[in-house]
Amino acid sequence: MPPRMPTAQVGDSPRVRFAHLALDAALNVAAVHGADAGPDGLCLAGDPHRETLRGVSVVAQPGGRYSVDLCLVAGIVPLIELAAEVRRRVRARVAREGLGDQLGDVNVQFSEVLIPAELAERAAREHAAQQAAAADAEHLDQVPRPRPEELLP
Repeated sequence: MPPRMPTAQVGDSPRVRFAHLALDAALNVAAVHGADAGPDGLCLAGDPHRETLRGVSVVAQPGGRYSVDLCLVAGIVPLIELAAEVRRRVRARVAREGLGDQLGDVNVQFSEVLIPAELAERAAREHAAQQAAAADAEHLDQVPRPRPEELLP
């Protein structure tokens, strides 16, 4: 389960803040196993202070409200109930942050529904990718860096 993001770290823009809060809430629902950019790759939110958020799109609506679209990966469960739980959790999380009156529509779609074997395979791939990234980072830490005076002509 991903760690909760402190509110102070979610950016200054209301759109970016809604994106972080909604995605965090959705990814903390048990049957949700990830987020996806969607079939057309449009379910993304840019964060100028961080990387692009995959699986969430936030659009300003009239009246100072924001709609949230989530594109998620799920296990095999009743999807209508899962979508309702994701919506409930997003609304609760946004309300706890004092932004409930600015939340508009919350739309949930599932780009993939995976069987247990596919979930295990996906977890193994993600673990291998994390191990490779950690090994790369460790290797970079061991590479000697030139001193500033060595860089001057």
